[in-house]
Amino acid sequence: MNASPETDRPDASQQVLYRKWRPRLFADVSGQEPITTTLRNAVAAGAPAHAYLFTGPRGTGKTTSGRIMAKAVNCLSPVNGEPDESCSSCELFNAGRALDLIELDAASNRGIDEMRDLREGAGFAPNNARYKVYLIDEVHMLTDAAFNALLKTLEEPPPHVIFILATTEAHRLPATITSRCQRFDFRRIPLDAVIGRLAEIASGEEITVAEGGLDLIARHATGSLRDAINLLDQLVAYHGRTLDLDAVRSGLGLVVDDRTTELARAAVTRDLGAGLSVIAAAQDDGLEIRAFIRQVVSTLRSALMVKAGAADQLGLSDGETADLSALAADTTVGDIVAALRALGQINFAGDAYDSLPAEIAFASLATAAVEAPPAAAAPAAPVAAAPAAAAPAAAAPQPPAEAPRPAAREPQRQPTQPQRPRAEQSRPTTPARETEAQEPAAREPAATPSATPRPASNAAPAKEPAAPAFVPPDDGEVSEQLLAARAQWDAIRDGTRKRLMKAGALLSESYIKACEEDSIEIGFRYPSHVDMVKTDQAVLTAIEESCAAALGRTLAVSAVLWEGLQRSGPAPARSSSGGHLVEEALKQGAVLADDA
Repeated sequence: MNASPETDRPDASQQVLYRKWRPRLFADVSGQEPITTTLRNAVAAGAPAHAYLFTGPRGTGKTTSGRIMAKAVNCLSPVNGEPDESCSSCELFNAGRALDLIELDAASNRGIDEMRDLREGAGFAPNNARYKVYLIDEVHMLTDAAFNALLKTLEEPPPHVIFILATTEAHRLPATITSRCQRFDFRRIPLDAVIGRLAEIASGEEITVAEGGLDLIARHATGSLRDAINLLDQLVAYHGRTLDLDAVRSGLGLVVDDRTTELARAAVTRDLGAGLSVIAAAQDDGLEIRAFIRQVVSTLRSALMVKAGAADQLGLSDGETADLSALAADTTVGDIVAALRALGQINFAGDAYDSLPAEIAFASLATAAVEAPPAAAAPAAPVAAAPAAAAPAAAAPQPPAEAPRPAAREPQRQPTQPQRPRAEQSRPTTPARETEAQEPAAREPAATPSATPRPASNAAPAKEPAAPAFVPPDDGEVSEQLLAARAQWDAIRDGTRKRLMKAGALLSESYIKACEEDSIEIGFRYPSHVDMVKTDQAVLTAIEESCAAALGRTLAVSAVLWEGLQRSGPAPARSSSGGHLVEEALKQGAVLADDA
């Protein structure tokens, strides 16, 4: 790469590293070669689009690419689509004095008035460039009215105007906006590209980093180059321009302790005493338990990769690989996954030094090995159907257990069927129930897991089964973040109900539609539920607090109408006291007494 710091600015020496080393050419943008090649070819051909949509995670080059694009289309003598960096136009852009690059932050300029001003200003010719470029960052924050005001200008802008919209949440943009733009999805930057860029910056800033240090920084940044550069800047500010591995690890909050391997081994072997001893010793030594458990989870993940034969993807030394191989040799993949699930979902509730959450999670993991799981129980032997003549008329004082209902129902009942309670007479009799009415009453109640015992004549009717869970429409590929959020849906609903019953009742008719790093979108079946979430701040606050507690991070909650949302099975039968009034009450946010 041929990027250089922005030394032509007076305050360049005081800038943070990620601004000082911001790329100036398309070739300097790391990890986004398909996008930068397309943009460079459009500039070289003299045919840029009138509107672009740049979307992707933070720190992947969206705003930077937009600025380079604005500079390239206005360069007086571009070289193969790249700005030449020497003309008067490029000098203005590099110095931040280009009047024809208008940058807007939609988070603070999100109203219809700002878009009307933009629309009026777009009609004026550029000051001293070929194109007037509008770079709107965080465009998903615009209001619906602002999007409508922008729509016509975005579709047919003046020939001298180019729009570049940047966002981390493209799913929140109206389809009428996205369909009028060329969309480019920025991906998380590969590890090698982040390390290479960090090495270039360290060399230019005369920073010495021990071998393996840049790798640790890059892994901690999880694909965001800006985060990686900020971490390097922070480490230099604390430890100076010579960074050894211990300085990098301590600056990143990584716990380097042999006891992490001991706890990982105790987790996969379900050794309760050894595991609690290691956690207690780590707390007594003043270690941050959250960081300590994070390193244990990292060790377990590496052991899983080794066990699966994918150790070459970890980039470990021979000694580290040998240690992990010894750990993985005495266990199974299932044991490692169970340990990862138990320790990877610990919620420290803001206290990183509290060992109690880790101890509870480890104890739950260890004791699960002793308890026989429900699935391991031997199924009851099937009871052969006896002929009708062999069953005495009054052989059973209590009716047999009720079998699962088949899909096809038959409304007729046998005349010889025993008298049932009134609430049960309203239910249609199925062929399966007719058969078991002729069988002996000695059948075990647990013959089938889903069977519900029929109440005696002097007992109250059994509680109605809970409503089946909602399942989303088939929208194609689902992201990992959305899957993780949906796995915590029950916890979110329970937490919301504990905070505010009304909010919990609303979530009984909803499901998670989309989830990003800092936002979550909940779909509802009825418009009244959406309006209630949007207008009632107490309801919204209860849902946001529950999502933050269940997912471990603060999320912005938005409610949308999701008409395709359906239940995973038929609605449960209700008692005769129900009806259309109950159904309408549910639509308005009510909750049944049994569900509360």
